[in-house]
Amino acid sequence: MKKIDLLKGLARYPLFSLSDYSRRTGKDAAYSRLNLHRMVTEGLIHRIERGKYTVHEDPMIFASYIRVPSYLSFWSALRFYDLTEQLPKNLMIASPMRARKVLFQGTNIEFYRMRFMWGYKKTRYSGKDIFVAEKEKSVIDCLLLLNTPYDEVEKAIASGEPDSKKLVSYAIRTGNASLMKRLGYLLESNDRDAGDLEKHADYNYIPLDWGKAAKGKKDPKWRVYANR
Repeated sequence: MKKIDLLKGLARYPLFSLSDYSRRTGKDAAYSRLNLHRMVTEGLIHRIERGKYTVHEDPMIFASYIRVPSYLSFWSALRFYDLTEQLPKNLMIASPMRARKVLFQGTNIEFYRMRFMWGYKKTRYSGKDIFVAEKEKSVIDCLLLLNTPYDEVEKAIASGEPDSKKLVSYAIRTGNASLMKRLGYLLESNDRDAGDLEKHADYNYIPLDWGKAAKGKKDPKWRVYANR
């Protein structure tokens, strides 16, 4: 098989394995491993980690395939949906398992352990299928792991793009009282319906902005320090 035809075939995969290469070329594992090493050395393909390769330069294409299942979420998903103007430095991936970050051409692909593996979908991007959180789930994920700046989450909610009812439903589904209190406050402060979230507020006060100290005016309804 000519190398150019082989590369075109491999480009159909967001990410491919040693066995994918062997199956495509009809060669055994030892021969395939040697050829893959040569192609990496020549700069024709990229080694992502042991046994995983790609021909693509854009990590968005393959990031949600490094761990299966996984999906793009948090600040990265907010940017994907244009719910924030800021471009996060790293790609943020939700996965049910712990994993080391992957450095790819100056971009860190970071994996965050997520218990709630729902609310994501397959989406076309640059001619490939990738897995991305729904708008609402990306907000919920940010409020679950608190790994995205408060301002970016507030902008996403203020945009009116994420559906209020779905946000409330997803928040209740997590059973996380702190998440529901912050979301309730953010929805109401942006003139949006907070549904039944108030019923799930406990009596503990928490900082509205998780990146700032727990001080400021107390909101008795949502039990948050309005530290903004």
